[in-house]
Amino acid sequence: MARIELRGLTKQFGESRVVDEIDLMIDDGEFVVLLGPSGCGKTTTLRMIAGLEPISSGELVFDDKIMNDEPAERRGVGMVFQNYALYPHMTVAANLSFGLASRRGRGSRRVARQKERARVQEIARLLEIEHVLDRRPKELSGGQRQRVALGRALARDPDVFLLDEPLSNLDASLRDKMRMELARLHAELPITTLYVTHDQGEALTLADQLVVMNGGKIAQAGSPREIYARPADSFVAAFLGSPGMNLWPLGAGDNATHQEGLRLPDKIASLSARAGRLGATVGIRPEHLHIAGTRSDLVAHFTCRVQVVENLGSHLLLHGAMIDQARADVVAKLEPQFDVGRGDTISFGARAEHVHVFDAESGARIDDAIHRGGTPLHSHYRRQREAVIG
Repeated sequence: MARIELRGLTKQFGESRVVDEIDLMIDDGEFVVLLGPSGCGKTTTLRMIAGLEPISSGELVFDDKIMNDEPAERRGVGMVFQNYALYPHMTVAANLSFGLASRRGRGSRRVARQKERARVQEIARLLEIEHVLDRRPKELSGGQRQRVALGRALARDPDVFLLDEPLSNLDASLRDKMRMELARLHAELPITTLYVTHDQGEALTLADQLVVMNGGKIAQAGSPREIYARPADSFVAAFLGSPGMNLWPLGAGDNATHQEGLRLPDKIASLSARAGRLGATVGIRPEHLHIAGTRSDLVAHFTCRVQVVENLGSHLLLHGAMIDQARADVVAKLEPQFDVGRGDTISFGARAEHVHVFDAESGARIDDAIHRGGTPLHSHYRRQREAVIG
């Protein structure tokens, strides 16, 4: 296994910076998920780590060794691609042993055929594909092909395991099953792992450290719980969550307590004075909205007119618009027993600790003063870096 550090890692194509000076520390055996929208640079980052894409500037370090110029085959990396990349003319057993066969005749790295067979059997048992070792990829289901792709990368006993959206070609139910299998696999084989996805369920379920990327930069890095509870900026707040956080304009100045229907306590509303010329943005997650009168500790009151109600079985998703505030859409997640319908008006509120305030111009979080016990932004990276530096 390996500890990985990215120091100002950059990838530039012409005038375009696809990955822009990112810094990240990944512990030995840690499962790190790179999450972000298409084009944010997450796959390019993975390919630079794998050695499949040259690094424009910055340093890639494995266990204190700079790897920028190290060829891909000498990095100790196993990679699983989105399209599986299995050899169609080979059996499952041959696909699993392909990487091992390529090592024969390399002195201390030589793997005898008998050891190859034992390794293939070991991986097949681990991934529960022993019964398909004699089949070819075209005879397998999507889930079985994915397991073979995972097994081929694991058979080489890599120091670093890289996965590029490995579950995106599977249907929803199989994707959920394979997600749990990946979690089990990492528990049994705690290899340093980087996993690229745009699926939030995968990211929140699998990650020890979650890295949200946007525009080639790291928007926020930390534990999934930390990032979900305290997003660093309005992009992370809106991107993470299904549905994402409600975001409403607060306006500028100290007298934002009654901004067009959104009534806030002075302590929260006064944060707009710290914002830029465009004022502030208030955010509340749909599940943190409660119907007024159901509890006594609610703030951030407003009234909403219901437009659509989605009954999703375990909960209701209510879509509406805030009364007296133009273009202020509202999404609320309610218990299924609530009897609401189109055209109803409902008053909502939220607890103070669930109200987030961001600068409207930069998107940066500005409400740290009203919360207690929060963790500073990018704390995970800073803690690790300080530990390494001493």
